[in-house]
Amino acid sequence: MDRDPETVKSKKILVTIVKIAISVALLTILVISTDIQEIINALAGFNMIWIIPILLTITLSVIVSALKWGAILNAQGVSISLVRLFCYYTCGLFFNNFLPSSIGGDGARAILAGRESGTVSGAAASVVMERIIATVTLSLLGLAGAVFSKKAEPIVIILLAVLFVVGIFLALIQMTGWVPKGLKDKETRFAGIWKSFARNSAVIKEHPKKITVCFVESIIFQFTVVLVVAGVIKGLGLDMIPIMDLCMVVSASSVLAMVPVGINGYGLREGSYAYLLAPYGFSTAQSLTISVLYALFVTLFSIAGGPLWLAMRPSKPDPSPQKTINEKRKVTTA
Repeated sequence: MDRDPETVKSKKILVTIVKIAISVALLTILVISTDIQEIINALAGFNMIWIIPILLTITLSVIVSALKWGAILNAQGVSISLVRLFCYYTCGLFFNNFLPSSIGGDGARAILAGRESGTVSGAAASVVMERIIATVTLSLLGLAGAVFSKKAEPIVIILLAVLFVVGIFLALIQMTGWVPKGLKDKETRFAGIWKSFARNSAVIKEHPKKITVCFVESIIFQFTVVLVVAGVIKGLGLDMIPIMDLCMVVSASSVLAMVPVGINGYGLREGSYAYLLAPYGFSTAQSLTISVLYALFVTLFSIAGGPLWLAMRPSKPDPSPQKTINEKRKVTTA
């Protein structure tokens, strides 16, 4: 049954409003339960010189993200330059931070890479696989940190372990090229999209070396995120906690921020930082400041994605794509 476009649009707007309300409510609870003056003093005392290494580390994290995404695309036989993948990833960050739309950052990346590679479903498969691997490495780094930490909460270990198992399961399912039984014999547009996605996903498993490269680069990416948070802590002049403990804290906070009940993890991320950093002597105000500054710096970096999207966004599709393809073939064989 076809759904009314206006109804769908209204529901999406309502969901966005609810998510914003939840994030605002969570942040409000955190703010009123802490010392506002302490937050103001912490922000005022931030050493601005740390902005440079923080932004450079964020840039490095996006470069590594582009590399790991490129490894999955290469497994599909698609080659896109690192510069363009970096730009696509930055566009995705812009969408995530400024445009809570139905497209989303991953959708924007799939569209841009799909236009260049000639297959949006293939690009979408690469984005999903890269995301799944990132989830696996995020939980793995957090678990590694918990092993070396003397203050790891059991609930945190359980959460990270469950995410790790789920991530591995999803990766294996995607690489099998699974198609639901009800869609195998159907010729609908949705069934066609799913089958194309499945075919492109199945190709990935034929290149284990590329998957390994993506896995290793994904671990490096997760560690750069930890370094960004470490830079924020140093910039605030606070005592640094052991790096493996910080890996656990940042990973667990990132996992909680994935829960789709707010906008871009706001509220959930700040609350998790307050909870997880408390055993290390951080006040709620300090934890809140760390989380907010981290999000602020990533958001500032992502602003560049706006102009990049305007410059690189897909143009209107050719009304006769098949004709164009046939003409190209004639020129090639002439």
